[in-house]
Amino acid sequence: MNIAISTANLYFLPFEKVLEIYKKAGYEYIELAGYWKGGDSEIAQHLKDIKPKDALKLVHEYGLKISSLHDMGGLIEDGVESVISQLTYEYLEHYDFPCLVFHTPRKKGADANWWNEYKHKAINDLQCIKGNRIICMENIYSVKYYSPIITPEDMLSFVEDADVFVNIDTTHYGKSGADISTAANVLKDRVKTIHLSDYADQKEHLFFGDGILDFKSFFSNIDINRLHAITIEYNGLTSGINDEQFIFEKAKEAKTFVERVID
Repeated sequence: MNIAISTANLYFLPFEKVLEIYKKAGYEYIELAGYWKGGDSEIAQHLKDIKPKDALKLVHEYGLKISSLHDMGGLIEDGVESVISQLTYEYLEHYDFPCLVFHTPRKKGADANWWNEYKHKAINDLQCIKGNRIICMENIYSVKYYSPIITPEDMLSFVEDADVFVNIDTTHYGKSGADISTAANVLKDRVKTIHLSDYADQKEHLFFGDGILDFKSFFSNIDINRLHAITIEYNGLTSGINDEQFIFEKAKEAKTFVERVID
């Protein structure tokens, strides 16, 4: 099981600086979050103008390993009909990632009828890219778009039909009102990766202890031996946006927290 940290946490810093900080903080593994723009959102902006092969080269040069590639899409709209972003296919031309993490599909103005028809395409697309790698679907909650997979039971039904696994994002379940320990219990046989951060009062991806989530209870329902990775994914670093030492110390603190909570 890998303890990884998401490159998207430090989207506001040059990509090379992100890798430098994580290496210095003692990380061996990262989750590489691909650049994505959709609707009013933009994610992993520091990779916007960096080609996949060049991003992978930089990761190698800094002596880091990639635990997973996170496809940041999932928003189905005109011209984007697949849950798999084109960028993911470009990355796969250059590296055989052991694990791919996808957001569950969502679409503006859609309803259950759309999902009943689209579900088969989503499953087929995932099967075509599966191969020998781990495919994980991440729970996501959105008030702007129709999200057909909200509850842990919804997720379990989908991943069983698709024969893939689950990435539990703790802050997303917190936002949806689901208890994370209950979610872990429902999904435990299908959980391969975790995006770990805290949540409170509509504030997502908080640093551990700054929110209300019960991580002790959560991990009591997780079989650590089944996991591929726990990925630290939080926005608490942005409060030190101009202080690299602060960012470095928080990254170290996050790793220590995960090591302690799973001990």
